Amino acid sequence: MSNDVFGFIYPSPKGDDYKKLIDYISSIDIGVFRIGKEELFNIPHEMIPDGDIFSFLIGDRPGYPNATYLIDYCEYDPDSSVRGFPSNPKDRLNILLDVISAIFLITNPEKMLVALTDSSQIERIERINHSDIYNVISGDFEIHQGPPDTLYEIVW
Repeated sequence: MSNDVFGFIYPSPKGDDYKKLIDYISSIDIGVFRIGKEELFNIPHEMIPDGDIFSFLIGDRPGYPNATYLIDYCEYDPDSSVRGFPSNPKDRLNILLDVISAIFLITNPEKMLVALTDSSQIERIERINHSDIYNVISGDFEIHQGPPDTLYEIVW
């Protein structure tokens, strides 16, 4: 299976917000890179605005397209981890949620959509407030014991 984290920011950040976003992305050890709108697999077309969006994919490290360790809900032996991630799945998920939250705060979007899946399949769509990111998404991971195959629409 492929653990995927992808989505978009609307509207696309411009000027200083764009520069701050790029500076943030280049300063972290997690991979966040821009993808084309056409790569937003299984997001309902009616949820993708016609206007300019910043679509992205988040991976375990720069240049790596999958979030294998970030959203896998298995406990790992810390001595065998070559990525340097914590062994506790909740701690790894919090690293991802920190990145998602930071991107939201930096860009101050009207909305941000983020899919967390184990095979690019979206089974559920949930609208949440930015202030609820940690509680709602962590709770969904706890219920499903892994990626919840959910598209989160994050708003203020």
